[in-house]
Amino acid sequence: MHFFISFFDIIFVSENFRGGSMQVYFLKASWALTSVILLSCTRVPIEMGKIENFRIERVTTESICCSIDIPITNHSLFPFTVEKGELSAYFENERIGSAHIIETVRIASWGTKTYPIRLRLMLENPETSAHMAVNALMGRRSTYFIRGTVDARSIMFQRKITIERTIVK
Repeated sequence: MHFFISFFDIIFVSENFRGGSMQVYFLKASWALTSVILLSCTRVPIEMGKIENFRIERVTTESICCSIDIPITNHSLFPFTVEKGELSAYFENERIGSAHIIETVRIASWGTKTYPIRLRLMLENPETSAHMAVNALMGRRSTYFIRGTVDARSIMFQRKITIERTIVK
């Protein structure tokens, strides 16, 4: 189902507004607003591509700060903001901790762009974390996996976006 506002609707509204028919003006304005909202809901609002870059920025005994670049397509009329989520991190199929978004990500409307996303991985499994550190220091190829949801907010909507991404480094 598609909704649209024609050029004639706009002319009709402006002519009736000049004539003093405020009721018609408000009816048309509410139809226009409803159409915009429904148009924004008709498609999947956000699609994520494959992770392009993975960089480790800082390592401590409790956490690892890293950044990734990921192309994101927003099919919505509204921009989205992602501030938080519930993410789990895995190394070679073993859970190593939870991941948190460090900086707010603002996703522009109607388009595809590559966004840098900074994450803080809170280490909860000391054995697997030590194994991961040794592999990284030795330069071995390792598989990391991030799974969970993030909250994307816009002016009108809030959505949970499921994330399941594999990083091979």
